[in-house]
Amino acid sequence: MNLSTWVMIAVIGWTVVGLVLVAGIWSRAPWKAVLAWLGIALLPLGVWLAGLSQAAIDGWNTLAMWWQGLVFTVPVLIGLSVLGLAVALLVLSRLVPNRKRTRKPVSTAAPASVAPAREAPVYRQPPRNEAEQTLILPENRQNTP
Repeated sequence: MNLSTWVMIAVIGWTVVGLVLVAGIWSRAPWKAVLAWLGIALLPLGVWLAGLSQAAIDGWNTLAMWWQGLVFTVPVLIGLSVLGLAVALLVLSRLVPNRKRTRKPVSTAAPASVAPAREAPVYRQPPRNEAEQTLILPENRQNTP
């Protein structure tokens, strides 16, 4: 068998395993997690059907060659540390449980620095002319048939 057949078998196998896992968590997990895992399960199949599997393999090989030829200088070590921190923060953000947001109770007393309004503001103004009037509000109606 050639490489494309092995890639096809691996892609279909990965997709089937992912879909089985999604079916297993369907009733227990929140819908956002189900959608995310469904997307992850379908990703290899989409990459393979779009013809990007060779590009993905080439990208992996390029990454391996970069790693093998890497010279560990101070800027490279700092860059790898920043990348590691970024990955750790992304993983940690997914592991922290969601907390329900609650609104703080609103106090009914007005702050001392704001003077109370003398009267309620008027939001509906009668139109200045008939060209501006597109909707006749009840308070603007005149006795017309």
